[in-house]
Amino acid sequence: MVFSSYLFLFFFLPAVLAGYYLAPRKCKHTVLTLFSYLFYGWANPYFCVLMLFNTAVDYTNGRLMERFPQRKKLFVTISIISDLAILGFFKYFNFGVENYNALVAALGIPSAQFAGFFRVVLPLGISFYTFQSMSYVIDVYRGDAKVVRNFIDYACYVSMFPQLVAGPIIRFQEVADQLHNRTHTLEKFTRGIAFFMLGMGKKILLANPCGKIADTAFNSGVLSALDAWYGAVAYAFQIYFDFSGYSDMAIGLGLMLGFVFAKNFDSPYKSLSITEFWRRWHISLSTWLKDYLYIPLGGNRRGNVRTYINLALVMLLGGLWHGASWNFLIWGGIHGGYLAFERAQGKASIYRKLPKLGQLLITFFIVVVAWVFFRADNLTAAWRYLGCMFGWVANDNHASVARGLIYAPYYLVNFVLAGAVIWGLPQSWDFTRRLTWGKLVWCVAVFLLALAALTTQSYNPFIYFIF
Repeated sequence: MVFSSYLFLFFFLPAVLAGYYLAPRKCKHTVLTLFSYLFYGWANPYFCVLMLFNTAVDYTNGRLMERFPQRKKLFVTISIISDLAILGFFKYFNFGVENYNALVAALGIPSAQFAGFFRVVLPLGISFYTFQSMSYVIDVYRGDAKVVRNFIDYACYVSMFPQLVAGPIIRFQEVADQLHNRTHTLEKFTRGIAFFMLGMGKKILLANPCGKIADTAFNSGVLSALDAWYGAVAYAFQIYFDFSGYSDMAIGLGLMLGFVFAKNFDSPYKSLSITEFWRRWHISLSTWLKDYLYIPLGGNRRGNVRTYINLALVMLLGGLWHGASWNFLIWGGIHGGYLAFERAQGKASIYRKLPKLGQLLITFFIVVVAWVFFRADNLTAAWRYLGCMFGWVANDNHASVARGLIYAPYYLVNFVLAGAVIWGLPQSWDFTRRLTWGKLVWCVAVFLLALAALTTQSYNPFIYFIF
């Protein structure tokens, strides 16, 4: 079930809000948990069993850390191993077998291949709720959070449907107090509606048309350099509006239920360096990696060389978190390499010698090139597409067919509009901070236009569902 569907908008969401607000205070988390499991199990009920098991393991080890504090290192270790083992199996088993088969074939011993091995289906959102659950046990171990004694409260935190399948990653310490004491106000609910409407507009009116441009370009044969860059930038627009739109809707739904979630995007394409980009892009993931991986590895406390290694390693693992593919590793390696490079440059960085527009263009150039690996189906396709972008591959006759599709007036207008919104308009977080009647009318107009467009669109994916 996706937010941008009639099933969610006109049936599921009204039922959730009615059930939640009609339920007694002590039953609200039970109602929310049941609806969240229904939401998650809509595609495959078996996924609910896995999430419930993960929830039970971490909840139990949290209680055991409270009961036997002298052995809390053992219990947090059990939780982390269990979480990573489940995540690793479902996310990386197929990748591991494929690479093993390729290796033994290259070594000339095809008889050692796993022929006919079973394929593992990746559960929706497993990366997101696993990281959330891990943050709980780690925070309890560190003493940064109190143990949750009520299982329903903890199950509600892990399964909460607004951010369950595509984030943002809600760390336990961010909502621990809200689980026990939060307010439900008209102002908060109204801002939540505005957030949701704007997120819906981003997704339907901007992400989807840009996605069609990107898909056409990446699925074509050989493109001219201009067409290839157009497709790559369209994908940069798509993934931003797709994910930030989903985050806006998730934050809005949280507000409707009384929860305040942290900002997940802060105009990342306005960044003047890759370091700044990662302070603005997918903030919940970058701060999670910083606090639970980069700092435990030593951060910047063990000398410059170790700092560069830590930055590169964290981004490589961040790339692998997104998916089991060499493409994602290369994407993470590009960002990790530039983070290390910028740290090494310090105040002498080349960025500081350029005007701000130059810094922005260089940063966006790096980000777009890296997105090619993120979007391409495999390494071969990524190198072919980069060859088109930089003129390494000769154009062919099929390019004119793709050009006629991607430059259709509807898509071209949406592409220009997407750029104007990114660099010219305020972000949803700031726009909804203080609502006026004029802003509310604007939000409703965007939402109604998105609903109208939804009736004509058959293309409506959420990119981060696969992570």
